[in-house]
Amino acid sequence: MNQNEYFVVLDDALAHTCRYYQGLRHVDAIQAADVLSVDALLQQGWAQGLQVVLWQSYDFGWELMYGGKQAALYLLWFERCEVLADDARHLPWLQAAAVPTGIAALHNQVAEAEYLQRIDAIHAAITRGDVYQINYTSAWTGEVYGEPSRLYARLRARQQVPYGVLAHLPPEVNEGAAWHLGFSPELFLHIQADGHIMTKPMKGTAPLLGDGLDEERAAALRSDAKNRAENVMIVDLLRNDLGKLAVAGGVSVPQAFEVQAFGSVWQMTSTVVAQMRPETTVANIIQAAFPCGSITGAPKRMAMQVIEQLEQRQRGLYTGSVGYLEPCDTGLGFTGTWNVVIRSLQLRAHATPQRYGLSMGIGSGIVIDSVGADEWDECHWKARFARGLSAEVGVFETLRVENGRCELLALHQARLQQSVRDLHIVCDVNALWQDLQAACESEWAQGLWRVKCAVAADGQYAITAAAMVDFEAPQTVCLSEQVLPNQDVLRRYKTTMRTQFDKVWQGAVELGAFDGLLFNQDGFLLEGGRSNVFIELDGQWYTPSTDLDILNGVMRQAILQNPAQYGFTGRIIERADIGRAEVLAATRIRLSNALRGVFAVGLVETLM
Repeated sequence: MNQNEYFVVLDDALAHTCRYYQGLRHVDAIQAADVLSVDALLQQGWAQGLQVVLWQSYDFGWELMYGGKQAALYLLWFERCEVLADDARHLPWLQAAAVPTGIAALHNQVAEAEYLQRIDAIHAAITRGDVYQINYTSAWTGEVYGEPSRLYARLRARQQVPYGVLAHLPPEVNEGAAWHLGFSPELFLHIQADGHIMTKPMKGTAPLLGDGLDEERAAALRSDAKNRAENVMIVDLLRNDLGKLAVAGGVSVPQAFEVQAFGSVWQMTSTVVAQMRPETTVANIIQAAFPCGSITGAPKRMAMQVIEQLEQRQRGLYTGSVGYLEPCDTGLGFTGTWNVVIRSLQLRAHATPQRYGLSMGIGSGIVIDSVGADEWDECHWKARFARGLSAEVGVFETLRVENGRCELLALHQARLQQSVRDLHIVCDVNALWQDLQAACESEWAQGLWRVKCAVAADGQYAITAAAMVDFEAPQTVCLSEQVLPNQDVLRRYKTTMRTQFDKVWQGAVELGAFDGLLFNQDGFLLEGGRSNVFIELDGQWYTPSTDLDILNGVMRQAILQNPAQYGFTGRIIERADIGRAEVLAATRIRLSNALRGVFAVGLVETLM
């Protein structure tokens, strides 16, 4: 990709301004052992008239203290920086293509039971006197469909924060991720022209639910002894960090225990201000204060060791910092602002256009009187900025109803429930099934019906039906020449974005076949345009694995649960590597879907 296509936007949605960095010229990667070189590199870049963004992973902070992770501090040098109002037309999120965009299958990688065990381990460490507080985090993963800049715009509308970031960068700079979408409400450091540094650590959280009780929750948070104590611990830690660089008596706390609303939560913040000694350098500041104590715990060094033992992963940019510096003629000779990277998404590009793997971290501060179950709930409040993003695709189920009864109803219900949950569609599914049952008992009590239960992206549902008859003539299947990407999260769900599948089976019907079989870029069999597929080779039945991102049809599920009931001998093996040659060599091929059940097909010429 052309370097000019990379950019960083530092976005203050509360002030309605942003800093738009464009034209990536080069990147300085600074190892911890060479951190003292950062000031000379800054002076060189500024002398060339370039603009810098600092990109600091949490693991670089570990590297500064302990080594062993090979994490770098990146100086991203851009040709220009525009300071803009946030409605400037050429900003990326206002130029993004209006394609369906959303998040799917977002989930915590740590199960609740394991999470609670780790809280117990933190309590044990506190009881031993090792630490006073630990900021414990867990990794969440999911999938993104659509355009990253559009996703940022949608999330930004839900999470108005002062330290947002939208960045498209070379993946090697960002732990393999092509995009960073940040919605941080937390200031790490604001370096002022007069040599003062301000930090505003956040400790203490309560949900914002819009149920008329939010102000009561804010008041309760403001006066809560546990949250105030947690806040004080981190304020003291940051006072100590900045005190290493400040003039004598130069550290103060002008504001404590302020409660502010950010997106889906209330946050308690305090303000710490320090007057730096005139000779303080950027390297000095990084060495003294990074990473921010609000995301480690106290005392910082021991807290980071406990985190390393418990989390057993690299946090990457999450809980690190992104910000900028500019030269000036007063104070320390530079000014700037760095955030704490929380409420952020890292997007790794798939080979499939407009498909990305998502990772994010969510955490909370644990003290001796923290209740594990409450902390688990708090993490889910914090994740609501992403988990609560509504879908931009609908889903549907097509049922076979015979004499008022659907044999596969339980499987349809389970799949639809999973789909609306994974795609973040808010729908009264129970009401849908009640309406379906009522119609089965009245309108469709006799005869054979094709019933479609459709749920729109906004959660509204509709149930329609048409009479149908079973086919009797032998059926055939074609091999489609359309090649699908290796990965596509939306293929796992029966969504309204099925145009490519509809074209395949409709093209097959024009040739007199029932369906066309689809293959991915690696040449492996996936599914038909409207069916799953089973092939027999040397007496053994195989079917493509759901690891290939195929729709797990309800008839397919029923067959795999009880192959003999549907005429299969022995176990059916799921495979992710069935090639065209094996399909052509199959002794028998069977298709399945919810309407037609399972049936044998003959293989005919390739579908053009």
